[in-house]
Amino acid sequence: MFGEEYECKDCGRAFLVREEEKRILKCPGCGSENVVPRQARPLPEWVIHNRNASRSGCN
Repeated sequence: MFGEEYECKDCGRAFLVREEEKRILKCPGCGSENVVPRQARPLPEWVIHNRNASRSGCN
């Protein structure tokens, strides 16, 4: 159930395409085929902080 995230270069929308849905890539928002794989970005600091805080009480 893994997929890859893509971004439309025309409207800027990001969307996920699951492995079982591989097809001609089209933006679900505007229908453009001008899409590229979205680059991975690091998690925001607040997410990392919340994850660490929730795990600290598990010992």
